[in-house]
Amino acid sequence: MFAVLAILLAVAAPSQPNAGIAPADGLGLEQTPAVSTSAGLPRRGPAVPWTVPAGVASVATVGLLGAAAGTRRRSDEPIYVLVHGDGGSVEDFDRLLYRMGVTEDQTVAFDYRDAHAGSTSTEASRRASTHAAANALDRLVRTVASEHRPVYSIHHSRGGAVGVEFIAGLDDGSRPPIDGYRGAALLDPAIGSGRLGLLQRLGGLLGFVPDNGGFDPIRCAGGACRDLRVDLGTRAGVEVIAIRNPDALVTNFVDEPAGLRTYDLIDDGAPGALSRWWNPVWTFRRIFSAHGSVLEHRSVADCVRAESLVPGSCRWTGHRRVPRVWWGRGAGLNNVR
Repeated sequence: MFAVLAILLAVAAPSQPNAGIAPADGLGLEQTPAVSTSAGLPRRGPAVPWTVPAGVASVATVGLLGAAAGTRRRSDEPIYVLVHGDGGSVEDFDRLLYRMGVTEDQTVAFDYRDAHAGSTSTEASRRASTHAAANALDRLVRTVASEHRPVYSIHHSRGGAVGVEFIAGLDDGSRPPIDGYRGAALLDPAIGSGRLGLLQRLGGLLGFVPDNGGFDPIRCAGGACRDLRVDLGTRAGVEVIAIRNPDALVTNFVDEPAGLRTYDLIDDGAPGALSRWWNPVWTFRRIFSAHGSVLEHRSVADCVRAESLVPGSCRWTGHRRVPRVWWGRGAGLNNVR
């Protein structure tokens, strides 16, 4: 009951743009795909292992990937860097990549073990700070870009917070520019502020929501505060989009940061998360599936694919901005599947 009341409190109140509250990783729900798992998916191209080993081995893997697939790629085809969320894994992206027509040899997996010790990237992601993960991601993207291939990164859930932290450093000059880093897609990213950020932070303490690694989109210094999400990537020349599912409620963000191209997946084919508010078990399951649906939906795959080839080219067919309707589906439905 406390969890349900906390959710209602967070979603019912507007975010405060300058509230210095850190979000958690949207319940860590990437472990529960919305439609299916990677089992039985058709594989195209050589069977290159998904997970890049930690440390030096990841550098070698980048070179092998480029050598294995260079003759088959389009001249403008990027290498996709995949950043999963808290408790997730790179396999979370399988359905999205299949719909995009991207093969395993065109991808490199970010490994949280480059930021924190762990037996797997999944285990390390539960303990690594977002700041440390952003530094590790910076190193990986630079390594991939050094192979003289365009780079495009795709982030899910808390992986989106890692992406914002990383790209914001490119914007403010604390990280040197990366030639060839084309853009990023933040999918249902846990980058909330205000009361939603408070719920996401408290989730780690209470145990029913994993910790977010200390990410806070609001940074204050010298008596002035800035929102890292505002105009994200503009100064660095990195085109960033964010796609969220309003029915995921507590796993993403509810405000509209200026200069961040944000699309809402208005209808993923399931009822609104609070349409059965009297049944908290169903509500939580619906939040889980909504959080994963951004990795399953055809319109998301089409948008990300277009952006990765030509930054700024996504045309979100059927999308229009509508207020969130917490007790049911949104008023304008996205009928593109």
